[in-house]
Amino acid sequence: MPKPVFPLLILCLLPAIAVADAAPPAPGAEENIRALDADHDGLVTVTEMRAFLEARHGKDYEKTLLDEMEEKAGTKSCGSPFSRSFY
Repeated sequence: MPKPVFPLLILCLLPAIAVADAAPPAPGAEENIRALDADHDGLVTVTEMRAFLEARHGKDYEKTLLDEMEEKAGTKSCGSPFSRSFY
């Protein structure tokens, strides 16, 4: 006598159906960068990053790190240690 396949099929598909509606899709990298770019110039500055992170996580979030990044970004056009001025 053949066993019914329908109950087995429902047991296999039920978790997939339940999970499909459970969580909204997470934002991708492009959406996160667009959210960071407040002035819509295509560049994300340290001040824009700080404003975004403080709005999301509260004032003084990673304050020492962001202070250091702002200090380094304000000293030269390229914040890398190997860059040099050509002018």
